[in-house]
Amino acid sequence: MFQDIVWITGMPRSGTNWLSQIFASHPKVRLKLCPLYSYEFKNALDENSSAKEWRELLKQVYYKKSDYLDQEYLRRDGYVPTFEQRNETPSVLVIKSTRFHNLTRGLMEKCPEIKWVAIVRNPCASIYSWLSNPLEFPAGTDPRTEWRTGKCRKNGPGEFWGFEDWKAVSSMFLELERAYPTRFRIISYKSLVHSARKHTRLLFSWVGLNFPDQTAAFLRASQEKHVNHHRAVFKAPSSSERWRRKLDPEIRRTIGAELEGSLLTRFSE
Repeated sequence: MFQDIVWITGMPRSGTNWLSQIFASHPKVRLKLCPLYSYEFKNALDENSSAKEWRELLKQVYYKKSDYLDQEYLRRDGYVPTFEQRNETPSVLVIKSTRFHNLTRGLMEKCPEIKWVAIVRNPCASIYSWLSNPLEFPAGTDPRTEWRTGKCRKNGPGEFWGFEDWKAVSSMFLELERAYPTRFRIISYKSLVHSARKHTRLLFSWVGLNFPDQTAAFLRASQEKHVNHHRAVFKAPSSSERWRRKLDPEIRRTIGAELEGSLLTRFSE
């Protein structure tokens, strides 16, 4: 049974998958994807759910074997790794989710034992990654009319897409980091790309984990090997800057202008 819980959160296309696999590389960690989006626990809880209900759900998630929850559907194609060194009953449960940000504040209040790691990516990079991803951006939809609201991608509860959601969710992260400095931590995707070992050590230490050889090996492989697929966690660092050449200049200018002078500019540099 687990003793600690870490919830990795972020907007879609922000690096949550890579960060979650970094945590999964530790033998004492069991990683599960967003339970409320899974077949087994689809929309099982909401804003009105109690702390007892959340704790019971997390216990069930910890023990449940699932193609989605365990990312087996990605592992079969080599998009995420298989880690050979693994404790049979890992002491840390890690949840990774890019959805249901509307539940975050309430869950923090109800379950103070959960530590949160929010990853935030430059909005231009996140928006470009989404618009250029045929697995996530609906075919035949005009990026120029959808990049702001993300309406075309919102087909159920808990969906957050587009620039307006990026602003709202990132602002919430900043507020939560100020309000809960010992329980909520923000990492920028850019910082993680450029200093992966340093920031992984800091995050692991914060959670109470050491830095094992298996994690070091994964960090090297994830940046030295490049798998050209949107869901792969093996990416050359240079690919993170592709948006600078390919994002619609008008979208880029608009985002820059709207963030100017705000606390969110720290993520757009």
